[in-house]
Amino acid sequence: MSETPFSLVVGEETLIGDLLGDSATVQVLLLHGAGSGNRLRQRRLRELLLQQGVSSAAFDFSGHGESSANAPGSLEKRLLQASAVLHHINHQQQLHTVVGTSMSGEIAIRLAYAHPGQIQHLVLMVGAIYAGDAFSLPFGPDFSAAIRRPQSWRSAETLEMIAHFRGALTLIRALEDSVIPFEIADLLAQAAGRASSVRVMDLPGVDHRISERIANDDALRAHIADVIMQREVRAD
Repeated sequence: MSETPFSLVVGEETLIGDLLGDSATVQVLLLHGAGSGNRLRQRRLRELLLQQGVSSAAFDFSGHGESSANAPGSLEKRLLQASAVLHHINHQQQLHTVVGTSMSGEIAIRLAYAHPGQIQHLVLMVGAIYAGDAFSLPFGPDFSAAIRRPQSWRSAETLEMIAHFRGALTLIRALEDSVIPFEIADLLAQAAGRASSVRVMDLPGVDHRISERIANDDALRAHIADVIMQREVRAD
């Protein structure tokens, strides 16, 4: 299995990531979530994609995995880091799909908006969106207070941004998710009026820890791989 590590300096941080498969034909960029998330959570999914001919890239956001943690993170900082990795990949070819999990749902949408036409498929797994005033706040008490205001996500700037997206949008909900409100996927689907296609997929019996579940559930992992590759998949 061909793996090409990479290291990028973005601001005060050094990001560590890897390209799995043919580095000249990377089609998918996967963005991990918050908490204890890191790129290794998605490794088995990426290995399955590679078995089916799909090369991918993933990296650790600062403060996670092997990347540095020299200053507090923020959504704004994560977007800058994801943009740097996208630029690194697109030196060689045009990326097709971005997969954003949990907090990285917000980042994936902003990434597509900041780089129009460069991403053809957005896959948001238990994807979060946040009130606009949380974007620049360092992770910590002020950020937590901003995102915990009841229904604050209804004023998310990303609801306006997704309206400009012209690719395919896939929204994956975990029906046992107690973290991400169920309505977020519906709001995004309604807002994405210019998308070439929109589908909302519900996963029964799955909670917010979707990356762990995918890593340990062969059937679910195969199902998600099909979704990423835009194959016809069964309705749940």
